[in-house]
Amino acid sequence: MESNVLFIALQDEDEFEEQVRQKQDELLDVYSLYKRTGLKWIKEELVLKAYQLHLLDPEFKFHI
Repeated sequence: MESNVLFIALQDEDEFEEQVRQKQDELLDVYSLYKRTGLKWIKEELVLKAYQLHLLDPEFKFHI
């Protein structure tokens, strides 16, 4: 069973920015897959990725 808990330990600003970029890339990959397939479980994964990115950057907003 996959956990919905996100743990991030950051050492400095550069590491934080890299973590944000990584989450952005993951979100875009899942979004692209969702647009191609329209599958419900991929949409749920997309929402999870958007939430994880929002935790890192509270200014981030995403609407499907």
